[in-house]
Amino acid sequence: MNGRIFEKTLQLTKDLVAYPSVSHESNESVSQFVSNQLSAQNFDIEWHHYVDEKGKNKVSVVGKRGGGRGGVAYLAHTDVVPAEDWSFDLSGPFEPKEHGARLYGRGSCDMKGSLACAIVAASQIDAEQQSGPIYFVVTSDEEVGMFGAKQVNSQSIYFQEMVDSGTVGIVGEPTCLNVVHAHKGGQRLAVRSRGRSAHTSTNEGINANYQLIPALQELLAIRQESETNPIYRNSLFDPPTLSWNMTITNEPEAVNVTPSLAQVNIFFRAMPNVNHQPLLEATRKLCTQHALEFDLRDCVAPWHVASDGPWIQDMLRIVGQAESHSVCFATDAGILQRLERLLICGPGDIQQAHRSDEWISFDQLEKGVEVYRRAFEFWATTGQLH
Repeated sequence: MNGRIFEKTLQLTKDLVAYPSVSHESNESVSQFVSNQLSAQNFDIEWHHYVDEKGKNKVSVVGKRGGGRGGVAYLAHTDVVPAEDWSFDLSGPFEPKEHGARLYGRGSCDMKGSLACAIVAASQIDAEQQSGPIYFVVTSDEEVGMFGAKQVNSQSIYFQEMVDSGTVGIVGEPTCLNVVHAHKGGQRLAVRSRGRSAHTSTNEGINANYQLIPALQELLAIRQESETNPIYRNSLFDPPTLSWNMTITNEPEAVNVTPSLAQVNIFFRAMPNVNHQPLLEATRKLCTQHALEFDLRDCVAPWHVASDGPWIQDMLRIVGQAESHSVCFATDAGILQRLERLLICGPGDIQQAHRSDEWISFDQLEKGVEVYRRAFEFWATTGQLH
């Protein structure tokens, strides 16, 4: 890649990181910036807006350039995880900083660097030479429930067009530019007991913990079952288990107030070809026996396609690799899998994502532009590898 293209990619990544689009805040400003970047390249734009439960405006942008059927889509998100624990001394989380051939900043790796690579790559494709469309799907709230992807799945005309015409979709999450054909999903649930708050100097309170505590050993046994029973394993992944995790919360938390709520928050990573329903039913039965509330929350489905799918094999040739892989984190692919010809491939290492000193290497930014340029060229212009 020539220096001008790299500098353009680096600057665009910095511009994106500078927007503090943490999931509990609005992402409208950064979405407008993305929309402007795409519009400048003659993409037509769909603007998908909703107001979340905290009253924040959330926006997903879907763009399209070119006619015909099929083509290629790049999929990303603009929200980032919180940065209260930011530890990089040379700059703040939304003050992108170059240091040691890396760019530091919240979202630099997950996944604004990837988005910058794709936007720059699209700028290198002559629109007049396109024989198929190039799409961008850039969602909100991927980090907190994938609500933007859910809206795109149900409302986007362009996304339905992609589904109907067999468009190849590239989810640009950080994989070190390895091609991925499967990932785990996620299931949230809660086990809850209720009491009555009061000052602990009185006997007016009912401690919610006392109803919950007898059930904890049984919950732990269910978790152990998820780890040890072979029916809950899939060797495609490392680790091959559901990774059932539990946290316990009280409200209120003050030690001189009787807690009126005690809750076990449970999250596990659902896997393809693993039926976890017996674990849910065992938890539900436990709640009935102990007079506890059972709250089954949002679920993101696991996603997988055949590793020998022709679009997977084409992408492997584009990146110069022999085989595709699986990952244990979830992406918007779990929501958008009506698009059958999906894959995941993006610059950056997931080990650098969500860290208190998140960064992406210059090398990955350079390679990311080249990989996406070749993919856009292959599926939207010549159909040949160059």
